[in-house]
Amino acid sequence: MTVQPGGARLCQQAEEALDALIDSGWNLEQVTKEHRPCAEKLLHLLDSACTLEDRKDRSKLESLIKSIMDRIPTEPVLVDDSADALDVWSQSGYQTNSVPRSLREQAEAHENFARLISMSVSQGDIQASDRLIDDTIQGIMDYAEASQPRDFGFKLRIRMTDLASLAALLLIAVSVSMPLLSTMRYESMRRHNESNFAAASVAFGTYATDHEDRLPVYTPSGELANKAMGQNLHWWMVGIDPNQSNSANLYTLTRLGYTPLHTLASPGNKHAVSEPTSKDAVDWDSFEQVSYSFRVERPDTPKSLWASRGRVVLTDRSPVTLKAYQRLPIDPYENSPNHDGRGQHALHGDGSVEWLTTPWLDRRDHVFLPDFVERLINPDVKRSGMIPLQGKERPGSTVDAFVGP
Repeated sequence: MTVQPGGARLCQQAEEALDALIDSGWNLEQVTKEHRPCAEKLLHLLDSACTLEDRKDRSKLESLIKSIMDRIPTEPVLVDDSADALDVWSQSGYQTNSVPRSLREQAEAHENFARLISMSVSQGDIQASDRLIDDTIQGIMDYAEASQPRDFGFKLRIRMTDLASLAALLLIAVSVSMPLLSTMRYESMRRHNESNFAAASVAFGTYATDHEDRLPVYTPSGELANKAMGQNLHWWMVGIDPNQSNSANLYTLTRLGYTPLHTLASPGNKHAVSEPTSKDAVDWDSFEQVSYSFRVERPDTPKSLWASRGRVVLTDRSPVTLKAYQRLPIDPYENSPNHDGRGQHALHGDGSVEWLTTPWLDRRDHVFLPDFVERLINPDVKRSGMIPLQGKERPGSTVDAFVGP
């Protein structure tokens, strides 16, 4: 028996006795000896709700029984926490790491259930064929023969043509819904990232107002900041040395309270974290957790020069540094993995957010590569590998767009 959360229910013995009584067609003599005493009491309780005349009228008795059974809920209902987790999970682009911690366990359960449903579709080759339809119909027929539905005098007649139509509709629904769901998920992730960039734009502006028009930096003093930008230091030392790590500069917005960490977590990065690992954290724990690439500065860059259109401040995660960090060849035409290679957002110094379908800006400036590397690449040639970066590179000039890690 299925009941709504918080609803009254029979004890297990009474439930089993009621099921046995219904399966026997309300014939007490056909109920097993184990359940017969309890079933007799239940039947007596049902009889007491009728007058003597009603008991003699079989149609009225069946009507009363049907009315009672109709009041028993037949559809499962999610509890409040599970329903809330499902809503938040879908609104966050179906990424559990973007769900608040209080609901994350429920969201992970939904994700696991969704993975079971979609696994055969996303990983298998499903094609509409006569054999698949026949197998589907046979499976339905086998299930119908094995089940024993409760009978209250209402017969359900299903024709083979109806089953064939149902199977065909199911196949069509799968073939149509999967691309649609994929597109919806992509658009949801893109809107989520765009809202994150809008929040980051406000945080950059507020920080600059409080710190003499400067971009966020982990080392507050000018001398230490210039030292951190030295040519021999690695800006991709994420979680290792905040004096070298460029991501520690971006993390300063969260560390000083200008924006929460979840606004710097992309739903397209499965390793992203939405809450600090500790109260005194100054950087992400690992290279893979970083979702957005921050502008790499030159030591001699004027403090307010970045605040204009065309000066890229923040982008979706750089595919260049991801491969260079692993000592892999670089594809200069590859887009950010945050959007499955379809493009990336770029936040300009004037606060505007631009969607780029290629990492190359209009002026032949590559947002993920420094100027001296760009000169080695001919944009008109076919894609080819190149020597990985070393994590020490700096922009070729103050107008050169270069972000990392």
